Amino acid sequence: MILLRGIRGEAYARKIRQGIVDCRDMLSTLLDPPVTGYAYSDYYEKNLVKALTDLNGRPAEDFRKPDFLCALLTDHYIPHIYLTYFHILNDHSLEWLEKFEDDHRFIALDVRLDRITGTAIGSEYFGSRMTYVDSIRQLDQQGFHGFNAACLCSLEGLFPDKKELRVPLRVYNTLAFALLCRERDERFTDLENEFRIMAYDCPRLVNGQFVQLPREATITGKSGAVYRGVLTPGLNTSFKGKAPLARPEKRLREILFAEKGQVTLDSSFKSIDIRPIAGAYRYVGGKKACAGFIRKMLEHRPPNLYADWTVRKKYRLDELPNARFTPGHMNVTY
Repeated sequence: MILLRGIRGEAYARKIRQGIVDCRDMLSTLLDPPVTGYAYSDYYEKNLVKALTDLNGRPAEDFRKPDFLCALLTDHYIPHIYLTYFHILNDHSLEWLEKFEDDHRFIALDVRLDRITGTAIGSEYFGSRMTYVDSIRQLDQQGFHGFNAACLCSLEGLFPDKKELRVPLRVYNTLAFALLCRERDERFTDLENEFRIMAYDCPRLVNGQFVQLPREATITGKSGAVYRGVLTPGLNTSFKGKAPLARPEKRLREILFAEKGQVTLDSSFKSIDIRPIAGAYRYVGGKKACAGFIRKMLEHRPPNLYADWTVRKKYRLDELPNARFTPGHMNVTY
């Protein structure tokens, strides 16, 4: 499967030559959908908002409430989830290419797909084809999805005691269901043909407590006040003002209440090594070069590459007398 991606900034695009791709954090794009020069970059993930609020037992309308935002920003998982997209080469790829402004540079990779799940699986990340539907309610949350197995495989090497996987799997699988579904309308159609990669800094369990890396952050309020500090899970940390409208120092919770939840978060990026999931990867160049690459690949389509990251086994339940089964996700009321 050939994947393409447009990037604004040649230096960032050329990182593919070292097998590196950058993913943008999920939370900042929810608070302020980016406008990148790609026609579909500002899709608002309303189903993701519903999943986040349901996970915390809140209605979707509470998303911008200061206390809820404070809980999200100090969560062990939510500020540390990252996303990027690729376009899957197909007969409409030249039309997709026209959705970019001329200043973009393009990269390509020939992705290895897991033979059973059809996903790509790395360490602390996985990639999957997007599903395009008229409504997310058309999809079955209870059924098997390839990304469930992919998420498990991407994490299992981090936890010697596999019981510790229960909490991160529940969070990531619940959010992935929303993130890998795109609801079509007049503007957002399956012309995107997106392959999305979900990456994360997964917290580790140390002495019975989940430990997460702190994240530097800049928070900008609707008032224009700007604060810099560190998001630390479970802590109401202090942020320093860096604009005339800002007080020298404020606690995170105080900032959110003062701005009535109307804040944006600077984007954070996670670099992932895509070499384990790619048979080949390359810097393509500008739009003209990408158009030539698309025509060449469509004329001589390479066969799909496969890897055996997962295995399928069958067990009789009476052979597992001590087994305990828990849901790997939460059903969300969309």
